[in-house]
Amino acid sequence: MDQFTSPQIGLALRRLRKKHNLTQKDLANGICSQAEISKIESGTHSPTVDLLFALSRRLQVPITMFLNIDDHSDSIRLIDDELLTKFQNKDYNEIYIQSKDKLKFLSEHEELNSLYSYYLHLSSYRMGKIDYRTCIVELQRLSQKYINLYYSPKMLIRIKSAIATIYYEKNNYFHGLKVYEELLSLSFDSDELLVEKIRLLYNISKVLVAINKPQEALKHIDDGIYHSLRFKDMSLLGQLYYQQAYALEMLDSALENIQSAYTKAYMLFDILGMNEYKQVLLKYNKEYLILPVRN
Repeated sequence: MDQFTSPQIGLALRRLRKKHNLTQKDLANGICSQAEISKIESGTHSPTVDLLFALSRRLQVPITMFLNIDDHSDSIRLIDDELLTKFQNKDYNEIYIQSKDKLKFLSEHEELNSLYSYYLHLSSYRMGKIDYRTCIVELQRLSQKYINLYYSPKMLIRIKSAIATIYYEKNNYFHGLKVYEELLSLSFDSDELLVEKIRLLYNISKVLVAINKPQEALKHIDDGIYHSLRFKDMSLLGQLYYQQAYALEMLDSALENIQSAYTKAYMLFDILGMNEYKQVLLKYNKEYLILPVRN
């Protein structure tokens, strides 16, 4: 009998099983062995057409739910990219209206429901419609949903990072630090997740600097710089060098080390066209910059 070989089928099966609150044994009962379900979900075994059909019947979904996973993921990614761009541009009211409208027509168990909920909570908080405690509680509930239902580590990191950021903004550094430390205990086993790890390392270093722990901050900063250089990711490299220089200043380190870090930060900001960051350096740290003389 023909078999399906997409590893995404296993992820879809696990998500749908969790959605129906079924154990592997419950799902397998009368259809196949529990071991076979386990192998499919882990991606080490490919189901036959007949088996996939039987499982879709038990889960009360069309078999196409397993066959169009890539299209489904692409659709979610496009919506996420659109909303993220609006969020970065601080179009909070537009996000709020769009998310609230879409949530009227989405089932609670659909992944898009959770994505729109994420942006609804954050935009509501940024607009002052809810306080920061309410926002954190809602985001915590949402993170648990992603753990139990969707198995999406990247989205989990984003939600938890948003919680930590809110704590940081409210000067509740120790709660924020605890959230970041929990995230750093996750397994970052793909290039995409390693980029998220770099962002985490940068953010946790900011918290440690804020609570006057520059030596601990430097460990995370050095780790972030190492991963940035190794994977040729420049998105936060300038900020990491700036944070490194600032931590070294706090420790009264050698002048040449502070100068080197600030100069590297400035040059990266210049290359990437990050003029706002350049101006901050020129205003507050110009005496440390070693820049080439221009004719």
